[in-house]
Amino acid sequence: MTHRNADHRPWVVSWTRAGVVAAGVGAALVVAPGIAAASPGEESGADRGAVSAGTADAAPAAASAPARSKPERTRGAAQRTANRPATTPLTDRQMAAVAEPARKAAAAAPARKAAAAASIRRGNAVVPQPVSVPASVAAPAQPSAEAQPVQAAPAVSVASVITAVPTPAARATAPSANASLNIPIGPIRAAILAAQAFIYGYPLLEFERARAEVEELNTIYSLTSFANPDVDPVWQAIGGGKRPNTDTFYSLAYLDLSDGPVVLSIPDMGDRYFSFQLTEPWISVAAYIGSRTTGPGPGRYAITWSGGPPVEFPDDVEVVEVPYASMLMLGRTLAGDAADQAIAIELMKQYTLTPTGQPNDPPFFVPASRNGVDILNTISNAMAVNPAPAIDGPKLAQLAKIGVGPGLQISDANLGFFSTIAVDLAVRATSAVLPLLANLIQYTSALQNRGWAIPNPSIGDYGTDYLFRAGVAEVGWVANTPEEATYYPGLLGRYLLPLFGFPSRVLHFAPGETPPVDADGFWSVTVYDGNGNLYKNPANRYSVSNSRPEELVYQPDGSLTIVFSHKDPGDPDVNWLPVPLGFFEAYLRMYVPSEEILTGTWKAPGIRWA
Repeated sequence: MTHRNADHRPWVVSWTRAGVVAAGVGAALVVAPGIAAASPGEESGADRGAVSAGTADAAPAAASAPARSKPERTRGAAQRTANRPATTPLTDRQMAAVAEPARKAAAAAPARKAAAAASIRRGNAVVPQPVSVPASVAAPAQPSAEAQPVQAAPAVSVASVITAVPTPAARATAPSANASLNIPIGPIRAAILAAQAFIYGYPLLEFERARAEVEELNTIYSLTSFANPDVDPVWQAIGGGKRPNTDTFYSLAYLDLSDGPVVLSIPDMGDRYFSFQLTEPWISVAAYIGSRTTGPGPGRYAITWSGGPPVEFPDDVEVVEVPYASMLMLGRTLAGDAADQAIAIELMKQYTLTPTGQPNDPPFFVPASRNGVDILNTISNAMAVNPAPAIDGPKLAQLAKIGVGPGLQISDANLGFFSTIAVDLAVRATSAVLPLLANLIQYTSALQNRGWAIPNPSIGDYGTDYLFRAGVAEVGWVANTPEEATYYPGLLGRYLLPLFGFPSRVLHFAPGETPPVDADGFWSVTVYDGNGNLYKNPANRYSVSNSRPEELVYQPDGSLTIVFSHKDPGDPDVNWLPVPLGFFEAYLRMYVPSEEILTGTWKAPGIRWA
């Protein structure tokens, strides 16, 4: 299957990379005057040569063997195999919960280097021990009261295995400190590498930051109301993304699989769309459990870390293998009108998550420091407990030159005074510029697609597209793969002008031209203000969707018109969505999209003036 990707334009890639370079180099140049004279022990960036700013393509921000009769669309198997962690992840994440890992790193550096052969486990790799683990560790959180141990049937083989990735491949390992860190790095090059390191590690940092807000691991939390301006969606409450949909109820759980699988049980969901998206710490999707991939249920699914202890289950338990011990499980359950919402809530009450072991992985400590050196040291600590994908080996070799990587700290790189300042300023600058870069990428796509930011097909499975991955983490925290759901952010009008609430705007679907989704999918259009928040309005209207057919208004010829305006247009033949007088965004979501959407043969009409 091919995907249309109008965003892969050489000039777009060049400008995007230039933006990242400018962020780091600009910060370094603040302290550039007199650097050579004041720091004679360092070589200049010009002497060392240029370093590319990343491998990002410009673009906006599964499980196999489905139980259904229809084949499941899959993609990127080779890429996901390359992304797989190797050997065994770390189980001693407690070391990262110590409050002062970065500040004590310099004193501990000689010991770390001497003990490079000593290893800790978690993720799916063996990496050098970055810091020592205190003798006293907080008691592990207990499973919820409703969780009951799963009785494993001895000597019974697993009925079926749903794997997103085959057997683990070789994992990227930390470069040798002695080999990589003894050559001084000049301020300009240090700034460029620091900007790259922040872009590279930002998604991992956000994953861990949100995880630290969850009260209990291996416990499922569910919302029983749609997202609205007064009730934040789950990830807003724990510091995640914006732009929620208002068609599904959300569920969330952070999983710790280091001591054994957890078993997700679902009831018979009938023809209702639902999904549980399993996302690894680098925010790529590892697998799905849901109506598209595993069928309507009822069912029990053992979510199993590929490096964990072997556990046998009865024949009626399907095994879903994931590459990390720490995973995010994000659920979506479709609901319609008030009566259907009540039915959906009763079904969600039957979702259970049963651990077979104890969660022994305390939340990672993410300091609120804005200092660039502290941020990169924190990213290095997070990488030690969430090993990087094997394909990131070349990138890790680059970043190790400034002391960024599993088991490393900035102090290990022997940077000079001005190079250390350049690292700090470059990270601060890149952090400030990242939202602008994410918007630039989206608006560039919108300029090419009649106002819609068409997603890069690598969304949810990013490979080495580090800037795109960071942009997704900034805009929406985590994302579905296109086969599960394709989002079109509407940022500009048909004539490529910004969207304002005055005068009114119109999205018109000709007869038979509404978004083509599979029978078990749905589409919706949701509006947000210029900051990505739902716009609070007296009508409490935030979206239109074919999942609520009683609310849709079709014109006599079978066409459908959505009017975006600040005031009610008073036309009974249109679907009104209230918007602010200023900027707004209109997101077109298509769950379980058809091949026409995935290949780009179906195109959304532009939003025009009324």
